[in-house]
Amino acid sequence: MTIMIDQSEIIAAEQLPDKIQTLIQLIPEGDNAFEVLLTNKDVCFSFTSPENFIEQLALGIHNSSLIYIPNVQLITDIKKLLDLSTNDLRDLSYRANNNSGQSIRSSAVTAQQKTLLQKYQLLDSSDFSVVNAFYKRNDLSAHPLVWAADFHDQITLQHLLTYCGQAFPCSNAQATSACQWALSQAQNLSELAHYYCLYLAWLQQNPAKNDSINAVIAQLIPLVLSHLKCPTVTFELDARTLNQAIVQWQKSDNAVGFTSLSAGLLNIALNTNLCTPNGLVEKASEYIAMLQKQLAKTLATSEAVGQAGLARYYEFELPNSCAVLSVNGDGWMSIVSDRPNLTKSKAQPNTSQNDSKGVA
Repeated sequence: MTIMIDQSEIIAAEQLPDKIQTLIQLIPEGDNAFEVLLTNKDVCFSFTSPENFIEQLALGIHNSSLIYIPNVQLITDIKKLLDLSTNDLRDLSYRANNNSGQSIRSSAVTAQQKTLLQKYQLLDSSDFSVVNAFYKRNDLSAHPLVWAADFHDQITLQHLLTYCGQAFPCSNAQATSACQWALSQAQNLSELAHYYCLYLAWLQQNPAKNDSINAVIAQLIPLVLSHLKCPTVTFELDARTLNQAIVQWQKSDNAVGFTSLSAGLLNIALNTNLCTPNGLVEKASEYIAMLQKQLAKTLATSEAVGQAGLARYYEFELPNSCAVLSVNGDGWMSIVSDRPNLTKSKAQPNTSQNDSKGVA
């Protein structure tokens, strides 16, 4: 007896669900590691579920739950792959194994493969071309915020650059100014993405720059700091139990907090006129109160683990926007984004082929 899963002894891979067998094959050296565990008669390895086993297998081999599938040009957390249906995961594995003779540069991503990735909001290397262009244009490749960033930060930047390309068409000079200001505010790459988008939103509202953006943000910071308190819940909730958690939290005179200061500032900027002559904080407070009410009376329309594997994300189709809440591995529930719906005249072609709703 060497492997126990949910109190059942495992002596062959065939005892595992089809999805888990496929993931063992997708993890580099996964097959060999599994055989080593099976033949080890001295130690009993115990796992609560097949999903827990496959996560720990990846961590044990590579000290990371991220899986790189080179022939599909995809990096994703093993927990995200567990979100795929058995058939879709098998299809992805088949494509990974049958592109082995093609180089990265010469391999063409088929339309079917791209459709499969989009179905689960998975970004491949082609989707990050917008990030590479942003780094090159602003000479950021060696910047500390870039080399200190993790995969989640890179995904956040990709989503927001794509959203800005749709929502805020701008000149090269304006984009450069936005980046320079964002660099002066940010402490990490996700904050850089938030502040970059915030600047472009402010610029669209205030093209003459009659008001200082620093003065505007200074007014809002205390308000956002007072709205960072978040409830704790279980990692996996369905739409109805999530709604119950939100309602229960608000009954205690609490508001679901923003994920971070920069995320809160951006959400206010996207949904409030920053050029309000008087009463900006009051208008922002009204927006937050309205958002809380809408979240309490709306069920999430979809949920998924983020590609980086750090949180589960819930999308809410609100009357005029799409909001995203996250529940991280510690159970903290917070508001990630609340982006206004783009009108047809405003939306630009989406060259990165993802919906840019902020699911990382």
